[in-house]
Formats: sequence, C-alpha cells, structure tokens
Amino acid sequence: MADEIDHPHDRLFRAVFSDASQAASMLQAVVPPELRENVDWNSLRLVEGTFVDDALRESESDLLFDAGYGTGKHRLRLYLLLEHQSTPDVWMRFRLLKYCCRIWDADLSDDRSRAELRPVVPIVFYQGTRGWSHSTEFADLFPPTIRGWPWVPRFEHVLLDQTGMDPGDVEGAVMGRIAQLLMMAAFGRQAEAALETAARLAASLVPGGTMDYIRIISLYVLATQDRAAVQAFDGTLRLHRRGQGEEVMSYAHELLEEGRAEGRAEGRARGRDEGREEGFQRGKVETVEGLLRVGADWDLIRSATGIDESEFRALKERWAASAQVRDETA
Repeated sequence: MADEIDHPHDRLFRAVFSDASQAASMLQAVVPPELRENVDWNSLRLVEGTFVDDALRESESDLLFDAGYGTGKHRLRLYLLLEHQSTPDVWMRFRLLKYCCRIWDADLSDDRSRAELRPVVPIVFYQGTRGWSHSTEFADLFPPTIRGWPWVPRFEHVLLDQTGMDPGDVEGAVMGRIAQLLMMAAFGRQAEAALETAARLAASLVPGGTMDYIRIISLYVLATQDRAAVQAFDGTLRLHRRGQGEEVMSYAHELLEEGRAEGRAEGRARGRDEGREEGFQRGKVETVEGLLRVGADWDLIRSATGIDESEFRALKERWAASAQVRDETA
C-alpha cells in the first residue's frame, strides 16, 4: 500500500495507460494527423521496460508501444513519457534523445541481425502547475547561428500540455479521461471541475473485474486530495450512480485499516530487535504516519489511536531521540 500512496502519479499512469486500448484512444487525440491516419491502432501493444534515468523516477514515468504503420510492412515505436514536475524543464529534449537511443540499443540487443532502426515517436504528457514554455525541437538548444549545421541533430517531440486545458476538452476512452482529469486536479488546475467530471465518468465503471479501476481511482484521490475533496468526489459518485459512491469511502476505511496494520506489524518486528518499548513507540509512529499518508484528519486519527497531533509530535521526537542514543552507543 505504501508504494501506491507514495507514488500515486506513476501508479495511476501505468495502471491505466499500460492498457493498449486506453493508450490508443488518448494517443489518437494528440498525435499529428499523419500519424493518426497511418498508425494501425488495433495493432498497438505494450513493450516491457523503462528507459528513464534512475534519479528521475520520482518525476517521470514512461511507457513504450509498438504498432504497425502504413501498409503494415513497417512498424514504429510510440514512446509516452509522463512528466509530472511542477515546472517545465528546458532539458527535456536532451533526455528524450537519450531515452530514444536506449530504446534503439535495446532493439539491437534483441536482434543483432537488424539492418535498420525502427522510428521512435516521443510524446511528452506534461502535468505541472505552469504551462510548457520551451520549444519541442532539439536543435533549438544550440545557438541560433548554428542550428542549421549538418552536425546538429534534428529531433522533435509531440507535446500534450494539459495545464491550459478545460476539463470538458479532455479526450480518450473513459478510464483514460478519468486518469487525465484526476492528474489535472492533483496539480491544482481547475480541481473542482476536474474532480466533478472525473466522478461523473467514474460512476459508469463497474467495481471488480480484471482491473479494479474503482480501487485505483480511490487510491489516487486519497493520496492527492484533502478530506473535503475526497468527500465531494464521493458525493458526486453517489449522485450519479446510487450506491456507487460508497466505493471510495469504503476503500478509504480499508486503507486506514491497512495503515494501522502496517504500523503494528513494523512495530512488532522492530520491537524484537530494538526492545519492547522502542518497538511500541515506533509502532505508534508508523500507525499515525500510515493514516496521514491516506489523508486521514486528526479527528479520525485521534478516535482510531487515542493520539492527537501534539502527542504524535512528542512521541516521534522521543522515538527519534532514543534511536539516536542507540546508534551512538552501538
């Protein structure tokens, strides 16, 4: 559960757009007409692997797809990069070129007899608090007077910048639209309208099945919104589909229980190694931190654990002090 809460953007992005049908529906709406009309979207399939730098995994997520092109004799790669930094990065084009080279390296490693490279179309799906302000052409990173040199690579990426988009203009299949709307809201852009639209769309989903999208939505909303927004989202679900809205708050309670269980389990495990009292203190700290991660307010935490905010801070300080003493004497 911790990974689902700590990395909500990556989890939502991968859970939804790893589905080739969801990815195809969104990509058709954003790629240039030449690609839209000539890619065999029914042949789109996910290629396993990630190509982003390890140091950037917190702010970037990627998916690579393979598809037929034109008459079917040719294939290309569509590389979808989710950029969820707060502000646009001028060096994105440089990183994209590196990522494309890694994709070509992987292709050559898989087939040493290959005589040609498959084209890679890089697509940046940008979610941030400020609109994208940089060129999409790699050559523009060089001084203007030498951009036409034959030694300067020409390389351009497709940009999907949703910072100025109205929630009603988001395109794609239902779950793909929900994912985009939830990320818009998470970054504070027309959050109320985006959440309301997402909730109305979510009311058409059926819980369970191969992929439980209701749980994925619940986790993301809980991880990125305050309690008032979660309750408003739940209320909209209830309004548009009787009983359906209860799914979100039911999952909230389930996650709270998981948070308490994680804290108790870690406290017991550490207690065996560090002493019963220290393990007990750590268990309380972990329980409260687990509840805070899923958006619980202090009224709920106090009723569930008997600890208020000031007591939690004092307990955390005592545990940290005892851990420091233990380390110094080890």
